[in-house]
Amino acid sequence: MIEENKISLEDIEALEALKPGGIVDLEITMPAASKRVKTEFMGMRANDCMMFYIPTSSKWITVRDALTIDNTIVVRSIVEGNKGQVIAYRVKVLKLLANPSGILITSFPMRVERIGLRASQRSQPGVAIDIKSDVYECKENAQGIIVDLSKQGCKVGLQIKPNYPVLIDGTEVTLIYMLDGKPVEIKAVIKNHKLDNKVVYYGMKFSTDDAMIGELLARHTLIS
Repeated sequence: MIEENKISLEDIEALEALKPGGIVDLEITMPAASKRVKTEFMGMRANDCMMFYIPTSSKWITVRDALTIDNTIVVRSIVEGNKGQVIAYRVKVLKLLANPSGILITSFPMRVERIGLRASQRSQPGVAIDIKSDVYECKENAQGIIVDLSKQGCKVGLQIKPNYPVLIDGTEVTLIYMLDGKPVEIKAVIKNHKLDNKVVYYGMKFSTDDAMIGELLARHTLIS
């Protein structure tokens, strides 16, 4: 059963900016690894369904075989206009038609993520975390923000302070993330760092249990 949508008016407006015939990127969940293809957006019925073109040619047979009812798809597309942004949302397969044309009908998204294409419009919500490292002499953990997140690692922003020297590449750290009021520790290794005024940005690679990363991704991104 499809859950009742609680999508915001702002999200609806973002979806209404999509034009029929516009190119979208579909990331389709498959047993071994997700498959990404580009196709056309055909239209939508607000709070009901979305429609995409799926060719019936033999080259698309693997994709079509993966479009089973209730399978998950992440859709990404560029929406131009005053803001210019990439929008992404998760939907489930409802039906795949072959006639009169190849049409994929999906559920309507419950939320939409946006990433601004222009620096003046860029506004990404962060995930607050504590950073624990043996290098820090201060007993208290440093406090930072996850500004970018993937299955393999993350980018963390941290204000430069005397008690928290810049960590060199290869340093092992522990990220402490509050999940339902309880602290969860995620092990990571710093792969690169960059100074920007009074903030240092660390590129980190995770080295902890996949289940913890999956929960973090599920709570704060459209990646799973």
